[in-house]
Amino acid sequence: MKIAFSSLGCPDWDLATMIAQAAAMGYDGIELRGLLGEMHLPNAPSLAQNTAGVKARLREANVELVCLATGNCFHFKDAARVADEKAKVRETVELAGKLGVPYVRVFGDEVPRYADRHATVLRIVAALRDLAPFAAQHGVTLLFENHGDFAGSRDTWYIVDSVNHPSVQCCWNPCTGKAFGERMGLAIPRLGCKIELVHLVDGKFTDSDALEAYAIPGDGDLGLERFLDMIRGIGYDGYIVFDWPKLWVPSLADPEQAFPAALANIRKVFAEFEARKDLSAYKGDKNVPKFAAAGSRHAGAK
Repeated sequence: MKIAFSSLGCPDWDLATMIAQAAAMGYDGIELRGLLGEMHLPNAPSLAQNTAGVKARLREANVELVCLATGNCFHFKDAARVADEKAKVRETVELAGKLGVPYVRVFGDEVPRYADRHATVLRIVAALRDLAPFAAQHGVTLLFENHGDFAGSRDTWYIVDSVNHPSVQCCWNPCTGKAFGERMGLAIPRLGCKIELVHLVDGKFTDSDALEAYAIPGDGDLGLERFLDMIRGIGYDGYIVFDWPKLWVPSLADPEQAFPAALANIRKVFAEFEARKDLSAYKGDKNVPKFAAAGSRHAGAK
């Protein structure tokens, strides 16, 4: 697995600073969620008007641009509003294609007041079905992230499965899931190979799993080692994106402190995984546990 950070955690950095800091700190990639206050990335001149230069700078630094994360969502009852959201996603997909970015993140968001939940889900599914072929033409995968009223794995799985297109998968944020009351032991096996990207931030939670404060991964109540072990167990080998929401919560630690701390904690867990000796029942494996006592009638069983 590779590790990236989101620009959400460094709202005052320009793209050149992000690339330089990622390389210096040892991050593999960057996710863009806004750039110097411009949240619709196709409107960011330093990005959209210089795609060749951006790609060259990333190659030189050996840093990947992993995802263009939007805030676009499709729950609205107003068809014109949904059409506008889809148009913005298409613009972002086109930009991602030019930059060689594999993912564009979107939301479902919320069930409007007095609206039927199932009808809302069907609107979201219809919008994603409409966008999927366009994304595929540009070599981009749309990622539906658990969020808002659709923060649980059941809704996430249902929506992605209903779209039924390889260019629509999911981005899973376990902190959002925990605050929703979702057990990772249920969510991760349920979503399985539909998880194409992971957003990771930790938190301090109450006994009822209400989120009290954000925390660096490994410093909160999420259970970093168990989470990383579980996604490793389903064969996930994609990016872990440190999703530090400093743009929304300015009191959080600055990126100069938060980014190295998160990277160190995640890499420490990865190192512990590498140091483990996997046990096997293969006959002759020196690590196989010897349950039968010497001389037992089962001692030589194959």
